[in-house]
Amino acid sequence: MRKEPQRFLSLVWQSILSVSFATFLGSGAIMLIGQYSLNKNYQQERARLHDAYSHAFHGVLEQVKSDRIDIGWLIPGLLESSMSPDKALKSIKKIIDTNWGPIELQSQIISVFLFDKDTQLIGHWGEARAQKQFDDWLGLVSKHEITYDYIVCEDRCVHFRATPFLHNGDFLGIFIFGVDLADTVLKLKNVIGLDTAILTRHSRIENPGILRLEPWSMNAMALTEYQKNSALLKELSKRHPQALPKGSVILEAGGKTYDLISLPFDDSNDARMLIIEDVSASLSSVEQASSLYALSGLLSLLLSGGVLLFLLIGPTRRLRSLVNVFPLIAKKQYHAVARRIRPPKHAWVKDEIDVLEDAAHALIGTLQELDDQVNQRTQALSKQAKELLIEKNFIDNMLNTAQVIILTTDKTGMIRTVNKFTEQLTGYSAAELLGKPFSELFFSAETSDLLLASNGIFDRTQSQNLQFECPMVARDGSELYLSWYLSPLFIAEFEAESAHEILVVGLDLTERKKSENRLTWLAEHDPLTSLYNRRKFEKELEHAISLALRQGHTSAIVFFDIDQFKYINDSCGHQVGDELLIKVAEKLRQITRKADVVARFGGDEFIVLASDIEQKQAEELAQKLCSEMATVVIDSGGEQHRASVSAGLLMFPEADCGAQDLLASADIAMYRAKEEGRGGWRLASHDDIGRKAIKSRVTWKAKIEKALEENRFVLYYQPIMRIADRTITHYECLLRMVGEDGEISPPARFIEVAEQTGLIYQIDLRVIDLAFSKQAELLRQGLDIKLSINLSAEMLSNPDAFAVISRFLQQYRLEAEHFIFEVTETQAVTRLQAAHDLIMRIEGIGGSFALDDFGVGFSSMNYLKQLPVNYLKIDGSFVKNILHSREDRLFVHAINGVGHGMGIKTIAEFVENQEILGVLAGIGIDYAQGYGIGRAMPHPEFHQKNIVD
Repeated sequence: MRKEPQRFLSLVWQSILSVSFATFLGSGAIMLIGQYSLNKNYQQERARLHDAYSHAFHGVLEQVKSDRIDIGWLIPGLLESSMSPDKALKSIKKIIDTNWGPIELQSQIISVFLFDKDTQLIGHWGEARAQKQFDDWLGLVSKHEITYDYIVCEDRCVHFRATPFLHNGDFLGIFIFGVDLADTVLKLKNVIGLDTAILTRHSRIENPGILRLEPWSMNAMALTEYQKNSALLKELSKRHPQALPKGSVILEAGGKTYDLISLPFDDSNDARMLIIEDVSASLSSVEQASSLYALSGLLSLLLSGGVLLFLLIGPTRRLRSLVNVFPLIAKKQYHAVARRIRPPKHAWVKDEIDVLEDAAHALIGTLQELDDQVNQRTQALSKQAKELLIEKNFIDNMLNTAQVIILTTDKTGMIRTVNKFTEQLTGYSAAELLGKPFSELFFSAETSDLLLASNGIFDRTQSQNLQFECPMVARDGSELYLSWYLSPLFIAEFEAESAHEILVVGLDLTERKKSENRLTWLAEHDPLTSLYNRRKFEKELEHAISLALRQGHTSAIVFFDIDQFKYINDSCGHQVGDELLIKVAEKLRQITRKADVVARFGGDEFIVLASDIEQKQAEELAQKLCSEMATVVIDSGGEQHRASVSAGLLMFPEADCGAQDLLASADIAMYRAKEEGRGGWRLASHDDIGRKAIKSRVTWKAKIEKALEENRFVLYYQPIMRIADRTITHYECLLRMVGEDGEISPPARFIEVAEQTGLIYQIDLRVIDLAFSKQAELLRQGLDIKLSINLSAEMLSNPDAFAVISRFLQQYRLEAEHFIFEVTETQAVTRLQAAHDLIMRIEGIGGSFALDDFGVGFSSMNYLKQLPVNYLKIDGSFVKNILHSREDRLFVHAINGVGHGMGIKTIAEFVENQEILGVLAGIGIDYAQGYGIGRAMPHPEFHQKNIVD
């Protein structure tokens, strides 16, 4: 193997570099300390100046207040003492009316308000700003007869003073004077010598003469050096668009550096006094001082290196010549070495190099003797080495092929040998493990103590073994879990009762342990959101109920789901739905207490258990939950969806209520919140909820959810006949739910619960899907018939209803002309605008609409002109008794006449026999539906049949 060339660096340069490095560190430290001191002093000076500016500003404000010309004490002195209070007030008003012009010109007063002692306004002069704030001031002044000062800043800043005044020793009334503070900037500039500005919030009054800083929604109502400083303020607002920075901010502009100090007015959080100071010169001084520190450090570095080079150049030459002979010693060229080394020096003073040369001569003789001895022993050892190598290779191969950790330690616990699998599993090399304490592999001190105690056991017995399991850390930081077996090894050549080595075998159980931990975690958590699951939550709720009963405190549960989640999941995809669930869970963790139990109950339902909480705090939690969830937004293809939740709040414990009863009550409260309008919450009331009603509702809700999950909703089809030619033209799709036992449930048994629990929208989607799928099948069979689909009030009022129907049409490649959509009269009238919009959009793509159960709300017949439907379905209550009821016959005749007059076809329901059909034909009804035409069946069976008398 070719040797890599070795690099050489002489001691001279090593010394120079070392000293230079030390000098560099010292100089650098001095420079850094100097830099730190300069910056610290600079910052302290700036802080002192900021404090001085603040004191100066407040001093100017106080001066403005004290310099104000107060006429409150002058005017009452002009009154005659004999005047009554009413006449005195009128006289004061007249005096000010007469002299208001001179007062306004000769003083800084811009407004005056006069009130009697009952705080009723007698008169005002000048500007009337901030008058709405006078009530609090007047009450304070009237009650205590003291002066009150306040500063109000809108489009400009005004100092108001409310002053009581007397007449004949009695409290007569109150003056309020207003003084403009605009010239404060000039007074402050005269004091501190710096440019200043007053910034206020945008006012309702547009003033083109005032600089507007739009990012801050503020005006510069007063500004010195307007042309220069207006550009600075605009640049500052661009760099800090959120708000005017409080305190001090540094701005670099136009090659200069400015320190802008923002100071608040005493009584206003919105108005700010801004001081503008050019600090370019002071910063330049600091930079120059820092440069001097750096230059001095460089000079000291060069000087120290030069001096050291001068001192060491001579001795290192002698040392280099001596070093050059050592390679000859390594090659055993002893005679050549003796010729190159100078003979021993007999001077009375020697240095280290002389001693080294003498030692080299002595070393040569010793090495020659040792070489002869080594050659003799090498031959003997070579034979033994071959025998040991064969034995070692066998043992190493056996240990290294075993897929377990095998190592040995001495009786102090130091590792002596390791196999290859140990290196592979732990990531540590053999070099890193050998000579290290075996206990360092373990996490806990408890495990390490156990291992150390085992060494004492091995000292006392020759047969004791030890087995235990514990975690350890691999080199990459990952956790491994191993089962360890420790046994003593005995060496016969030594004392028999002493264990000199310990055999350690480790079996890797990491994957098994991870699987066990994962199964334990999954048993109690929802894998998508990492929240507790329903099973875990119910256990926690049972415990919380017991604790609340035992300790006598109240607790709460907040049950909520995400409004319109099914639509988001179906229209945007399950990935977007999962993202929304994850974000809701994250927000839930942020707004709940650490002690609260938070769980995903299933689907889009979540629940919070807040133990030991009062009702007021629980209501605040419910309100906060609804408000904060509204900030959760997800983006899907450029379309944003904002989360909205409806929640039910329930306080417990309740008498004779278990966990399931509480959950059912909270569930009902949640859906009552939905009925009142989404995005809110409702407190559950156990007084007006019957136990049987709760259990029935919960049972049917669970049945509906499971039927939706297992696709156990089906459609039955009832024929609708055209009376004129007795042919079947279309079918109404009627929903049925198939129970787990095969029982068929009609809508009357579950629709109300679905509407109350918010599941009706999912049922609507399922009905549309089933009907469209059936229509596609019929068209493939060559059957051209229409299907009539009932829409719920939830779908009718949903702004995305048309988008949902259009998406299903595209999915099944159908035209809208194959469908008639039905809504009840009550639904349409109570949601008139939504019904009108949906009807117009459906008809715009070729679809038709029918108004079902018409006649129940006959007073709403005038709404027909606002609902451009194609069909009127006359309610069956007027049809089934038409043979015997003259009123019902007249009513049906009237509806038919109105419908035909508006170009709408009529359909009669509950046609149970041929006699009713004959009467309807005589009236002129267009279509008939009922048991006399055909019952609802799982499949259309009348499309090829004519109904004849």
